[in-house]
Amino acid sequence: MIRFDRLIFKLLFGLAIPVLCFLIFWWTTLIFTQNEKIIMIVSLSGLCLGLLIDFLIILFFKPDIFKLSKPVLVIIYLFYNAWLFGFFMGVPVFHLALGVIAGFYWVRRLIYQNEIKDYKREIQRTSLFTSTVIGVVCLFSAVIALISKSTPSDLKGMFHLSFDISLPLLTASIIAGGIFLVIVQYYLTKIVMELTLKSNHKNVF
Repeated sequence: MIRFDRLIFKLLFGLAIPVLCFLIFWWTTLIFTQNEKIIMIVSLSGLCLGLLIDFLIILFFKPDIFKLSKPVLVIIYLFYNAWLFGFFMGVPVFHLALGVIAGFYWVRRLIYQNEIKDYKREIQRTSLFTSTVIGVVCLFSAVIALISKSTPSDLKGMFHLSFDISLPLLTASIIAGGIFLVIVQYYLTKIVMELTLKSNHKNVF
């Protein structure tokens, strides 16, 4: 199981730098040209550069996936949140999956390092962190939705509504949806961590 965990997390952490380089090269190229062939070549060059950086990090530093520093973990987590935000055009629902992954990873890390004496505190801290991040994501999403004048008509067409969406209704829906996602993220992370702990330590609770 630990070998499988390591493989999954190595892929997730290892892809962060190549994807970041790919996006930076892509967005930078868009400033200078709209030629799709050039954009693709430059973007793939960025991806290759990221893979090279990964290779050099593994070659010279040999990092243990379960011993990465907390700042590095936070940066990677925030990066994936930012990437999902852009990929799904500000829809924050898909960010819930990141909270699940973060909770599962942190428990596996604690078990690997044999540091589960304060498991309740760690569960609370991790759940608060993931729910806070998705709260910030929801805030950015809300600002973009409220600034855009086309949001009401877009939602009306998307859900095939027979009535117009007023600004008060839109605002109330955004606030209620954001609060709902924050609460779901907190308890989703918490439940995943508790279940992972119980599966490895029968008498942990």
